[in-house]
Amino acid sequence: MKMRIKYHIWIVALIYSVGCDQQKYTDFNLTKFHYIKKDYDEYIINRDNGFHQLTGYQVADSSFGIIVLPGYYPWGWTTKGFEWAEPLHELSKLKVPIWLYRYDWNQCPEQITDQFSEAIKEFVVENHHLNSLRIMGHSYGGMVAALFAEQWDGSKPLEVHSIAAALAGTDRMKSECKFFKETGYFIHDNVRFTQWKTVHEQDGAFKKMEIDPQIVTLYNGNYIDLPANWGDLRLGHNLSIKWVCKSLLNTL
Repeated sequence: MKMRIKYHIWIVALIYSVGCDQQKYTDFNLTKFHYIKKDYDEYIINRDNGFHQLTGYQVADSSFGIIVLPGYYPWGWTTKGFEWAEPLHELSKLKVPIWLYRYDWNQCPEQITDQFSEAIKEFVVENHHLNSLRIMGHSYGGMVAALFAEQWDGSKPLEVHSIAAALAGTDRMKSECKFFKETGYFIHDNVRFTQWKTVHEQDGAFKKMEIDPQIVTLYNGNYIDLPANWGDLRLGHNLSIKWVCKSLLNTL
């Protein structure tokens, strides 16, 4: 009986260790993206922290670059990064270099922003040929983008987009990180900042919150209210990324 019990425990431990050993991808190629959720392998997000340049498409203009910052993923979420598959495909139509910035979303927003600020300084030096940058952050990444827009003091002009982001903070941020933004955001003069706000009542990440965490005062920034629907689809938390990307494409 004792041997059987030990055998069962060993099997459970093995399954757990295999399940937690996620593959980290070293390449970042558009042709390897999956656009059907059941086929998705977390290719976009399972990689080391830092910048990852997208390949697998034609780059015609290398003087302008785009950096995207994904959001927060709860433990056990099996489709991390899938919401960026179609938006990145849309952005590739601009034929400009694109990077994804991978960070540890379990850290507090100010800590992540400080790390991103340091990383972007080195990034700018290494990519000195870029005349301007567009930074697009979604959800938690949108908060990081907004905090960064306050700190940026470089000479390179930036265009920053914060999409479906709880810029006012959430209960988790207030309790675990002591993060408050009651005074609003003071965007740097060299940053063109836009906040894209979803409809509170139908955003899956925010609808259970009594107060819309997207409501915040912006100094030297603008906000745009997204529509409730996109054709027959509800324009919710994740679909908002693709909507914004298509909207920006149509304005060029």
